[in-house]
Amino acid sequence: MTERPFLWVVAGSAGSFTPARQFVQEMPYRPQVAIVLCLHRMRKPRVPMIEAFSRIPYWQVVEPQDKDPIESGKVYLAPADYHLLVEREGYFSLSVDEPVHFSRPSIDVLLESVVEARWPRAGAVLLSGANRDGAWGLYLFHRAGYFTAVQDPQEAEVPTMPRAALELFTPNRLCKAHELVQVCLEALSL
Repeated sequence: MTERPFLWVVAGSAGSFTPARQFVQEMPYRPQVAIVLCLHRMRKPRVPMIEAFSRIPYWQVVEPQDKDPIESGKVYLAPADYHLLVEREGYFSLSVDEPVHFSRPSIDVLLESVVEARWPRAGAVLLSGANRDGAWGLYLFHRAGYFTAVQDPQEAEVPTMPRAALELFTPNRLCKAHELVQVCLEALSL
């Protein structure tokens, strides 16, 4: 069995698109890493979000299909109107279960699935957003021993989501949007 990649989850809602895109553009290629972007998005966007991430050097950006294996060197964008889950067997699954905090994909669902799958190495950052989705999932993720970071609510475009997480626990890092690459590399080095 091949070694599972380090899973780095970048999650957010309103105000998170620009920091997430900037992170992916600036993140140096690491062949042992798989990046998962779980961003709240419209069910039927005018322009597919995948196109906004398509000109990223080195990284292959894809929207995973049900049962796609989780592979190193890729950026996975959670599909619109589906929950994205990580399975213990090393693949993604998609669900059309009810929205969580009015959101599908739900950050809580994704992070809880990583914990339940007992993924060997992972980290996550919770960015700007207008609801509490992600706070509880990140808390469980942190409690399971994974690296956690939260965007500083004072600089977040919409501080509700990061504040909700900080009400529950103290993450490994409180960070600014421009520090996302540094924070990911720090998590990788642990």
